[in-house]
This record gives sequence, structure tokens and C-alpha cells, in this order.
Amino acid sequence: MKNLIIGIAVGGVLAAGGVLGVQQLFSNEAKPVVIPAGPGGTKAATGGVIDLICELHLDIEGQLALGIQGNEPPRITMAQVDMDKSSGWYQGKLSISESRAGVLTVQGNKFVVSRPAMFQRFGVSINKESFTVDRTTGAFEQSLGITDGRTVKLIKGTCAKVIKPPF
Repeated sequence: MKNLIIGIAVGGVLAAGGVLGVQQLFSNEAKPVVIPAGPGGTKAATGGVIDLICELHLDIEGQLALGIQGNEPPRITMAQVDMDKSSGWYQGKLSISESRAGVLTVQGNKFVVSRPAMFQRFGVSINKESFTVDRTTGAFEQSLGITDGRTVKLIKGTCAKVIKPPF
């Protein structure tokens, strides 16, 4: 009886090890390096690419500040933060696009992506575009820098990390 119990235990350990080994063998997703962020005990990604899916809508205060007429419905869009290249982007009508990614900086728990701009929209001259994503809450916020010195928060929403299953 004792040998049977030992055999079952050893068999279970070997089976679990085999399952984990096969899972690691077929997992092709690049995993970011993770290090402790500080005394709070939270962990922060320090390398790799983070794909996000975001639900975004116009911020009412920003819409009023820029005199935007009409109502834009909420939309689902993709965003990406590349820790290795220190860049980021998100899709949309007025966005930091993938083809012209912005510069990534990390400020505490926030990813901040920005780039200089020079174009006219909404009757004002825009000189900077930026967006932030809070890593702890997923809160997204896009801001525009206006040449008169104002910063207008135009788009808000929530993002979540895209989890890609191995296919």
C-alpha cells in the first residue's frame, strides 16, 4: 500500500512537470522582464511590447474647450507600448499613429507617450500630442498642447492588456 501511494505521488509530480515543460516549449509569446517597482510591492514591466485594447470616448470638458460640435460615439481601438524602443502609439482619427509613434517615458505607474506636432484642427494650432495609460487602473487620457499654452484633455477611456493565446 505504501509503495502504491509513493508511486501515485511520483507519477503526479512527473505529470505536472511534463505539462509545464510542454507549455513552456509551445509558448512563443515574448514575456517582458519584470522587476519590483518599489516599496508598494507592485511589479513593473521593464522590457518587451505591451499590446492594449482600449474603449475611448471624447472628454466633455475638452470637447467644450475646443468647440467641437456633434457627438462622437465611444470606440474600441488598439494601442501599443514598446519598452525596448521607448515608443508607443494608438489608433484613431486624432492619434499618435503606429507609423509616427511617440516617445515613451514612465512616470510612476503611468506610461506617457508624446510627440511634437504642428497642425491646425478645431480652429487652433496644436503643437503637442500625448497620451497616458495608468498601469494600475488602465485609465487612458489623451491631451493636446495648444500654441497658446493650454493643454486640453480630449479623449478618455480604459485600456486592458491583450492576452494572446498560443496558436
